[in-house]
Amino acid sequence: MIDLSLRIDNRSRILGLVCQNPGIHLRELQRSLGVSFNAIRYNTEKMSHSGEIACEKSSGYTRFYPPDISERDRMVYSLSRNSTTFKIMLELGTSGQLTNKELAERTGFAKSTISEHVHELMGANLVRLTLSEEGNFKVEFQNKEQIQLIICNIQQANQKKDVVENFANLWDF
Repeated sequence: MIDLSLRIDNRSRILGLVCQNPGIHLRELQRSLGVSFNAIRYNTEKMSHSGEIACEKSSGYTRFYPPDISERDRMVYSLSRNSTTFKIMLELGTSGQLTNKELAERTGFAKSTISEHVHELMGANLVRLTLSEEGNFKVEFQNKEQIQLIICNIQQANQKKDVVENFANLWDF
């Protein structure tokens, strides 16, 4: 029989990671915590049913969020897990309105890649196309301030993760 204190400890660690990394998926949780996949799956199912965390299944991933996160914020966190989409979101957050050509130049991605990811962001109602005075279509966030806040939170979490990983690599011989 599994010790109850061990189960509670795993759940508090899971909750901590979910709050720090909204949109984290099952395998990421397992790798980060060093706990068996079955233990993570069991605990996240129990936590999801009790309302401690929110669970969403999409695009082949089961992602976890703090329970009080809005549907729109979940979408932003989920899409930002893709590094290409996140880089596009960073550029839009910094510059406001950009054409696909400008996004391609700033990110180094092909225009077809930009177009694919912009369409995904449009499908999630995070960006819209506007027609500039020059007759070019420009991409912009629909709710720039809210999305910029989330992007800032993600960047801070990534920087903390990078610092920890770099420190750990110092000791990796």
